[in-house]
Amino acid sequence: MPKRENYDKGAVARLFAAQGGLATRAQLMGLGVPPSTIRHRERPGGPWPRVLRGVCANQDRALAGLGRLRAAQLFAGPGSVVTGLAALRAHRIVAGLPPVGAGSRGFETGRLETSGTEAGGAEGGDVKVLIPGTRRRASTGFVLVARTRRMPVPVEIEGIRVAPIARAAVDACLETKDTELMRQIITELVHSGRSSPGRLRAELDAHPRPRSAAMRAVLVEFADGVRTGAEAQCRSKLARVAAPRPQWNRQVLQESTGRVAVLPGALWPERGIALQVEPAHVPDAQELERLAARRRWMAAVLRLTVTRVTPSQVRDRWEEVWSDLRGLLERPPTYRLPPGYVFA
Repeated sequence: MPKRENYDKGAVARLFAAQGGLATRAQLMGLGVPPSTIRHRERPGGPWPRVLRGVCANQDRALAGLGRLRAAQLFAGPGSVVTGLAALRAHRIVAGLPPVGAGSRGFETGRLETSGTEAGGAEGGDVKVLIPGTRRRASTGFVLVARTRRMPVPVEIEGIRVAPIARAAVDACLETKDTELMRQIITELVHSGRSSPGRLRAELDAHPRPRSAAMRAVLVEFADGVRTGAEAQCRSKLARVAAPRPQWNRQVLQESTGRVAVLPGALWPERGIALQVEPAHVPDAQELERLAARRRWMAAVLRLTVTRVTPSQVRDRWEEVWSDLRGLLERPPTYRLPPGYVFA
């Protein structure tokens, strides 16, 4: 005769429901579920598959959306805070972030469904969780646990404690060697108004962490107007040849309409010279047409001399690029924007 399960099944169901289909062994045992029952239900093919050490689920979509963050936080324990790329996705900062599934070290069980690409989702990839420096907890599965003496005041998103945007961004940037990803994160945060270079710099200064030189350099470039790796490389080459210092990605305001346009790349406003550095990625047809239309507008309406270079030309044929550009920069500094336009 099977052994009777003597615990409150309603309370267990409510626990799973309140946590998106997830629960810890400690929580279940606190509701009177015997360890043997938990082990039996966690077995392969059982109704409570284990997703992390000490964390199980009662539905296949428990790790969808923000489920991975919730599971990571349950594993890390009370007071833990999600940070890094996963936190940025929870804040709905998604442009430029690695695609779903990138960098994931895998689940403890591959049974649960985790696919999905909705904007702002946190699916795929490792989840970094901060815990107080006085606690100890080893990383496991897709969870990276980091001890810190400087726990952030969290923001709650769908019941999950997430680091504020500036802290999440700095943690994400310090964990990657991809400077282009750093630029994309910083650009989106600043352009969306979600943060500012000053707040990011203050957060970075508060980090007693090595490997911050790359992010500091990107913030300096950002302050100069540089937005891409190709532009950063061109900026460095121009400095080496002692070229007149350009302005990067300068904005122009049309006074009659209030519209603001970005002049992509480098601009020498006194000479009316614009250098458009094409993106390192292969643009699609729509982006190519947009860039070409911007060049035509700059030449026909603003009467700028517009030239363009590719990243490979900057990298491998710089002497040719500089020879042509130097001739243009010998013009007298007499250029003025047409009436009705001003630099913003």
